[in-house]
Amino acid sequence: MRAAVLVSGVGSVTPFTTPTEACRTGFSAGNTWAYIRDFLVTQGIPVFTAPAMTGPGPVEDQSDELLGPFADGPAALPAEMTINSIDSVHQGGVNLAGFLDYLAAEHGVTEVDVVAHSLGGIFSRNGIREARRAGVPVRFRSLTTLGSPWEPVMLANPPYQPELACDGLEVCVQTVKALIEVPTVRNIVDFFQPDVFDPWTAEQAGALDDVAVTLVAGTYFAKINGRRDKWPNDGFVQWRAALAQSVPDSVLPDRVGLSFPLTHSRAESLAVEEPESMGLTWNASVAGAIAHAITTAGTERRLPNRFGCPDPD
Repeated sequence: MRAAVLVSGVGSVTPFTTPTEACRTGFSAGNTWAYIRDFLVTQGIPVFTAPAMTGPGPVEDQSDELLGPFADGPAALPAEMTINSIDSVHQGGVNLAGFLDYLAAEHGVTEVDVVAHSLGGIFSRNGIREARRAGVPVRFRSLTTLGSPWEPVMLANPPYQPELACDGLEVCVQTVKALIEVPTVRNIVDFFQPDVFDPWTAEQAGALDDVAVTLVAGTYFAKINGRRDKWPNDGFVQWRAALAQSVPDSVLPDRVGLSFPLTHSRAESLAVEEPESMGLTWNASVAGAIAHAITTAGTERRLPNRFGCPDPD
């Protein structure tokens, strides 16, 4: 069985769902993935959402409107298969690999198309490597990342200085201030410093050699004469980082880039008084691009590597 696996980012709470079972109350698959999960299912693509929780342990039903209420879904999976979305990037990848092993054993999944949002892209990259190291019996066909940082992300640089890191973008400033109040999130901020993140990226060489990678960037926020390393951005991740500008071909030998004038997420859109459809994970055009990336993976792209992506500096 071939299936898409949706992986959430920092601070997310996402329930485990299957191609036939989702939450019957509130959002079908939580705040991040409800729209895209339901869209892909209507396209005939089997979809599982990887469980994620803000802290250790299994996912709990939610009533919070901002996080996106959900309940009455499939039984929660144990902590070792659940990503802690505010803790170690490495452990998140290990838990994701455990979840993929579960899908292979219990649901007959043999081929996987990973779709990841934000920090979920980092969890996924590490998870793919860990799954291969552990001999998890699945083949990775494609990886599609939405607003995911492939190089040091703007909101973490300089560390713990929101105004400077966000170059004054208020929606980014407020998000960073909220994140760094959580002690464990500081581990993530530290991870995105160039002296840590760049060597980690180099170590990923080979992990994606046979995986078709599609990179999706949001460019809703722009600034005349703004710094090239900050703008345009989706309010959280800058364009060049989402499109892996500095990542060498040894790490990403097969990449295609797409850009949309959208914000990082549903919450980001609502924060600037835009409809939720202006967020990367709630947009019909992005959902269609994801479906296309999944259905064409394994076929010849007939596109040069870095198509739609900025050239390296």
